[in-house]
Amino acid sequence: MKQIYLIITASILTICGCSESKIVGPKILTGSSLQELVVNASNGDKKANDSLSILMDLQMGENNLYNSLKVDSFYVDSTKYFSVLLEYPNPVYNRLVIYDVTTNCYLMDKSLNGKLTFEILELQDLKFLKVIEKYISKDTLSISRLSLYKKIDDSFNLVYRSFAELKTLKNHFYQTINFISGDTIKTQIQTQKKYRLDAKDDIFVFNLTEKVYRSNQSSFDSLVIKEITNFAFETKKPQIQ
Repeated sequence: MKQIYLIITASILTICGCSESKIVGPKILTGSSLQELVVNASNGDKKANDSLSILMDLQMGENNLYNSLKVDSFYVDSTKYFSVLLEYPNPVYNRLVIYDVTTNCYLMDKSLNGKLTFEILELQDLKFLKVIEKYISKDTLSISRLSLYKKIDDSFNLVYRSFAELKTLKNHFYQTINFISGDTIKTQIQTQKKYRLDAKDDIFVFNLTEKVYRSNQSSFDSLVIKEITNFAFETKKPQIQ
């Protein structure tokens, strides 16, 4: 698999609403029928693409050159949903999309980078969709970022996104979640070597208006961005701004 090389200057979200221009697909989707629709859409089938709420930009020419396509099913409040995770060499094509069994679209996230993994995270009465991105910045720095999605009302929302890990030539920094509730996420920030950390933990509080967990500090994101910015290295491989 090709590596993705990025320069991170800010955490920019590109979460798109699902298009309402939709042609009805199969009456009841299965995992295999959804995968077939996605493959057909990636090969330029407009009807399949329309039925998936314009999953692909058909004017772009590399929709079928994905590294991986993963379709999973899960339940929330006794309702069945499907996730589609598409990973490409060029991250501009990456997608996480959530459908129900009649192809209604609840989320389309086009802001994911690098190598992607997806899983369901269940904690007592809370259920999140968890995505981890892993990629390289400045040819050398290894970065991981964690995103959590949650069903709120009639859609799935990106409710938490923060860097989880940074490996440099000299150090290894990481942020782990040690507590989650409906209104709070608490994290711990650590380093493997002696390094003066300005903060060793952080608290993200759920904002009811924005429907997202927010930190007043975003301590680990600030640390990662600072380390990348200050890392002097003459890059040779392509960088995506």
